[in-house]
Amino acid sequence: MTKVSASIAIGAAITLAAFAFMDYLISSDERAPAEVKPPIEFEIMQNRPDSDVKVKPRQLPEPPQPKAQPPKPQSMTPAEVAGPQIGISGPEIEFDNTPVNTTFAAQQDTGATPIVRIDPKYPVDAARDGKEGWVEMSFSIDKAGNVIDAKVINAEPRRLFNREALRALKGWKYRPKIENGQAVVQSGLQVVLEFKIQQEG
Repeated sequence: MTKVSASIAIGAAITLAAFAFMDYLISSDERAPAEVKPPIEFEIMQNRPDSDVKVKPRQLPEPPQPKAQPPKPQSMTPAEVAGPQIGISGPEIEFDNTPVNTTFAAQQDTGATPIVRIDPKYPVDAARDGKEGWVEMSFSIDKAGNVIDAKVINAEPRRLFNREALRALKGWKYRPKIENGQAVVQSGLQVVLEFKIQQEG
């Protein structure tokens, strides 16, 4: 009987204690939380000893040296080169010296006057072989001043320079002969074309 009573008393005490603890927990939750202050931070600064700073002088780069200009090429005088030379002899054009009436210039008599003379080409074979020569030709001048009836009279060497000599002569141009103020044909003219190679020195 006594043990039962003791057990009941202990159980009641435990139950009361449990209720009391639960009541404490409930009341602690309803309390406002205390204001939490942020922690104060401290930073310890240490004075660094002054270090000796050495200033290294900066050397400026040397200015670039001007580039030496190449020597100017010496002017060269071209040496004389041997080449074919064309000599022209004639034609012998006679001028009429008969007195005329100078009052009217259109009536003045004049002989044919050369305007354009074309040099003949030196034949390649003759120039290569170093051959020289001449060609004598006769021709006439028509009323327009053109060369007509051109033909070879003599040549040395024969036929070597004839073609080029005739071709050049036919390209010549003249002022025609004037008689009594009118252009007339002038015949019986002659010319000699010489083909020579210039010698150096």
